[in-house]
Amino acid sequence: MAFASSSSHSSRRRRRPSIPLIKCPSCGVKQILELTATTEANRGRIFFTCPDHVKDGSGCNFWYREEAYIKFLKRSGFIDEATCAELLKEDKMKDGDEMKKSSAQEFKKEPDVGHFKQLENMIFILTKMMVLLKLIQAGGKTMQKKM
Repeated sequence: MAFASSSSHSSRRRRRPSIPLIKCPSCGVKQILELTATTEANRGRIFFTCPDHVKDGSGCNFWYREEAYIKFLKRSGFIDEATCAELLKEDKMKDGDEMKKSSAQEFKKEPDVGHFKQLENMIFILTKMMVLLKLIQAGGKTMQKKM
């Protein structure tokens, strides 16, 4: 079942009843779903898709992130300008809260020793390069004095 494979990366939790879930304009068969991403890169982001959409490109191609879906609804006449503005405002406020949460989670994570080792290596290389540049610069000055 195509939908079952994509459901492992999303959640069907309905966030707000104010965003209309329309009949899919691409295939005209089913009602659009509001899903919440559970992948590491997009965890918590809301998107709207046809139930027949499949990540590999087969099936219906209707898929929008929240802000783009709201703009699509306005452009297609499903919501008016004021409703669009209000929904986009709610979306921006929610994004700010999610950014605070994700920043706090990143801060609480254990430090990655690999990153520290990479930084240490980069500092070592940069230090060696600075020494070489100073030697080259000093060598150039002594060469000019000899001439």
